[in-house]
Amino acid sequence: MQNSTKKIGVLLMTVFSFALLPLQAADKFENSEFIFMVESKDDLVGGWEFTAAGAPEGFDSGFMLIVKIGKTYKVQVQTAAGTFNASDVAVKGSKITFNLSVEGEKVAVALAAKGSKLTGTSTSSTGVFNMVGIKSLSPQ
Repeated sequence: MQNSTKKIGVLLMTVFSFALLPLQAADKFENSEFIFMVESKDDLVGGWEFTAAGAPEGFDSGFMLIVKIGKTYKVQVQTAAGTFNASDVAVKGSKITFNLSVEGEKVAVALAAKGSKLTGTSTSSTGVFNMVGIKSLSPQ
């Protein structure tokens, strides 16, 4: 079970790193070709189930995928309200900041990872919301 979970994780990160190809195309890739891209001791890299306490309905929880390709990080946030690709991604140590465009509005996100926990805030015109994430998908 754990081995199949790892393979699914590698497959999901591979799909994301290639400009979010449709999942139907993912089975055309062999996991072994992409392991070098996702193997990392980086606490940020992985899949995170998160909550944003007090955020508007549909944006208050979801899944965030963080991948690193070379020296570049990419982030995708999936909520009940939709899927959003991050821009202006910056990483310093175990801290990551990025922006999302949600319904035409900028949402600034600042997070810090420590082991399998992620904490921080999302800030928009509707307010500042505390975010907590638990790593649910790891490349290790």
